[in-house]
Amino acid sequence: MAMNKFRRTNFYVQEEVDEVLENDLVNNYWDLFKIKREMSFVTIGRTFIARPDLLSLKVYGIVDYWWILCKHNKIDDVWNDMTIGDVIEVPDVQDINDWFSDVLIAKKKK
Repeated sequence: MAMNKFRRTNFYVQEEVDEVLENDLVNNYWDLFKIKREMSFVTIGRTFIARPDLLSLKVYGIVDYWWILCKHNKIDDVWNDMTIGDVIEVPDVQDINDWFSDVLIAKKKK
């Protein structure tokens, strides 16, 4: 099975806690994410409630960016933080690709 480079766990920093490596869910390079291009917007309809994967599929053509949409829009709980009529900011895919590159550079420096 091929490794998915967009898997969100690929962007977690690992920290040693009590001699065990754990993924740090807070410090995950998100501060490197920058909006440089025009953003689009989508109004949440019934189809997308608790389904950010379908929203990612609609706006990017792949489901892999669902977690980026959630993180960018501060959606921590897809069951309670998404309601019909909410307007979601959709970063340009090139901003996402730039961020992936910035993360790889940052990880190499560590």
